[in-house]
Amino acid sequence: MVEVVKKGGGNEPFDGEKIRKSIEKAAIDDDYSLDRIKNIIDKTIKDITEEAEKSGEIDTDAIRDSIFNRFEKNESSIVKSGKNFDTKYKP
Repeated sequence: MVEVVKKGGGNEPFDGEKIRKSIEKAAIDDDYSLDRIKNIIDKTIKDITEEAEKSGEIDTDAIRDSIFNRFEKNESSIVKSGKNFDTKYKP
């Protein structure tokens, strides 16, 4: 099973749907149609999953960087919204 190494040092099972929900929240906050970016989301999750499976683990910074790099090329305003994600959705 692939593990996500959290910033605080803990681990949790990798969950691509958690990544999908985070990207969707950022997109919705930026008034994007999810249909418009569905393919980018799917490809991003696929790539992150493949990267994580190579070593059996991936850290949260690598996930975040991969998402931001992918969207910076195509939908940079979602990146801006995503950078505000922690303050908006995490206590």
